[in-house]
Amino acid sequence: MPTRFDSARHQAALATPTGYRRWMRFLASRGGTTMELEPTGGSLTQDNRRNGRWDGRLTFVGDDLLPTRPSDILTPFGTKIAVELGLELLDGSVSSVPYGVYEISSVSTNVGAGTRTVDVGITDLSGIVDRYRFESPRVSAAGTDLGTMVNSVISKRTGINPGVPLVGTVLGAARIFGLDTGTGPWAELLDVLSGFSRTAWYDRVGDIQVGVTTADPDAAYPLSSLATLSADFDTRPPNVIVARGEAQDGTLPVQAVAMDEDPSSPTYAGTGPGTSPYGRVTYFFASPLILTEAQAQSAANTLLAQRVGAGATYALTVPYDPTITAGDVVAVGGAILAVDAVTVSLTGDTSLQVRELG
Repeated sequence: MPTRFDSARHQAALATPTGYRRWMRFLASRGGTTMELEPTGGSLTQDNRRNGRWDGRLTFVGDDLLPTRPSDILTPFGTKIAVELGLELLDGSVSSVPYGVYEISSVSTNVGAGTRTVDVGITDLSGIVDRYRFESPRVSAAGTDLGTMVNSVISKRTGINPGVPLVGTVLGAARIFGLDTGTGPWAELLDVLSGFSRTAWYDRVGDIQVGVTTADPDAAYPLSSLATLSADFDTRPPNVIVARGEAQDGTLPVQAVAMDEDPSSPTYAGTGPGTSPYGRVTYFFASPLILTEAQAQSAANTLLAQRVGAGATYALTVPYDPTITAGDVVAVGGAILAVDAVTVSLTGDTSLQVRELG
């Protein structure tokens, strides 16, 4: 669901771009130093198809923020930036929503005659976890709740317990982290969670959430009539998903199959080979943590739901709107669309990458 403004007046004003001014707060912090920043331009993106949901770029002008030493605030040595975006109405009232917590990942400066600009790249907090690889393997025992597993791994990588609540699903077999030195801890966590049809992400305020990101058509809400839609049909998504565990003691692995069985879908798999215009495109998913057929079926169903409609993708543009969240379902002109990614321009429109659900 969207993250609405507390004020209904401010929420309604999004459909009247001439009735408000953009309100923004960028709070940078590192080692006890905090500074409020005022970028002159840039954009912020959230994309729930990536391991790290948030990123962006910011542009600053002037001498006061031009970094000259690694200890300066606008450098990629531990500075985090918390963002709020909102509206200020003509009467001066303000309403805002959080729009992610980022770390500075790159900085470039341009100093010329009369020009002092700083371009800053910012990325998801999961990068902090992923860069600190395990020096030695770490075991999460069978029977550990997935929430407890996440808290344990993140605490050992950051020194802070994220406080993820119990998920209610436990590991059926022990998981050893750190065996693959080329894979970071965050990527390993997502790999484990995917075996249970779940994922993890940093939310708008920088907290870790664990859950399912399958789009629900019944949760669709209408967007402003000012939205414009352009189509992009350049992929052939899978319509048959095979999820399986690993063979144990010489026995065949458990597995399950899910396929697009909706005759009205452009990626309909048909009742058998050769019985649909689209044909069949298969995607395989395997996890050593899939131990039962029910678990395999759940994983297959989730993966199919995430991919259905990927062949009918659209670029959707609306006026500035920081309340839309990646994972929302929106209704535009009679179409039900899942929002995979949102980019808010600090000076222009908001663009969305969406796919058709029905």
